[in-house]
Amino acid sequence: MAVCLALAGVFSHGTGRAADAQVRFELDLKSGAPVTGARIVVRQDSGALREIVLDRTLVQNPAGDGQITVGSTGVRWVPPAAGGTLRYRIPLSHRRQGRHTVGNDAWIGETFAVFRGEDAFPISSWRRAKSSSLDGELRIQLPRAWALITPYSADVRGRLQIRNPGRRLPRPLGWISAGDLGIRRDRVGDIDIAVTAPRGLRMERVAMLGVLRWTLPQLVPQLTAVQSRPHRINIVAAGPPMWLGALSGPNSIFINADRPLISENGTSTIVHEMVHVLLADLATPPDQDWIDEGLAEFLSLRALRDSGTISSTRYDATITEFRRWGAPVTTLRTTAASGPVTARAVTLFHDLDAELRAASSGRQSVATLVHSLLLSTQRADLESLRTGARKVLGKPARALTASAVPGFE
Repeated sequence: MAVCLALAGVFSHGTGRAADAQVRFELDLKSGAPVTGARIVVRQDSGALREIVLDRTLVQNPAGDGQITVGSTGVRWVPPAAGGTLRYRIPLSHRRQGRHTVGNDAWIGETFAVFRGEDAFPISSWRRAKSSSLDGELRIQLPRAWALITPYSADVRGRLQIRNPGRRLPRPLGWISAGDLGIRRDRVGDIDIAVTAPRGLRMERVAMLGVLRWTLPQLVPQLTAVQSRPHRINIVAAGPPMWLGALSGPNSIFINADRPLISENGTSTIVHEMVHVLLADLATPPDQDWIDEGLAEFLSLRALRDSGTISSTRYDATITEFRRWGAPVTTLRTTAASGPVTARAVTLFHDLDAELRAASSGRQSVATLVHSLLLSTQRADLESLRTGARKVLGKPARALTASAVPGFE
């Protein structure tokens, strides 16, 4: 017998009026079945949702109402004006791609499942009528006795209504875990945090919550406005066959259970990924991944230091080691920052932070500079960082000169 989470019901729009289209995303999880059935159910009466395009390399056997076209660019579904259903099958166990990668980034096993909402519903684009509104709901059918954890909170009727950060459309995003799970929850400030791992797996759930209780108060006020602050963050952990690293998603994080809370060099994977979650709306150019990764590592290190989780001495030793590690880097221009590139970026942001604090008697920092970019919805690239720093310093920042940022002469 299966258990069903997020029961079907009437959708409601955030403004209190009915949305022009209601979209229910349904998934049938089966123990040990790597390929599962999925459905996208649309209810509308005026054709507000015009089309949905899914990744054709993942979607199998698409069928349903309306017009379905399988082409080189994707599976294009045009639902009927009065609504309808698209059915397909989707593989939810796959290896992570990468030269040095070992392990899966999605998995359906006998006792647990870990995957992202976008793995199950790989929507590459969708089109709707101008000024129309959409509501989304997630419904997952589970094996008996399995629990479910998603980035979404259930309402009083048990429905998982999709509320994504920023202006993201209401489609399932972020990390989902299901199975025989051990779950620990806590509230840090106004954020509800759940740490989940398969039952029986050695996982320091409470210790992880402790590290976040120390560091999040250093990060959240600096990096987020109250209105854009996440209310719920889902942390999913697992062991083999999952990949040994960590990866953030909207309001969620995957971390391998073998990752230490704080590494020997004073860094923390979970705090690093939490910075990525808080900066999810910070747009950066594709070839400037050093900004994303450098900020996440630097700001997490500062939070560890400022909260007293690590000492100033240890922080300084980490910066010294990063200078040595990043010294041979000849360019920061890359779409995927390596360890040395990230190390070089961390020392760059450390030096910029010192300049900003010295010029403002401690009132300005890299965190406040990034926050201002977020509030302005301005893209964070080298030029906007230079402009923001110049406003504080009254002159170009030494840390952002051409010689300090190789590859951008």
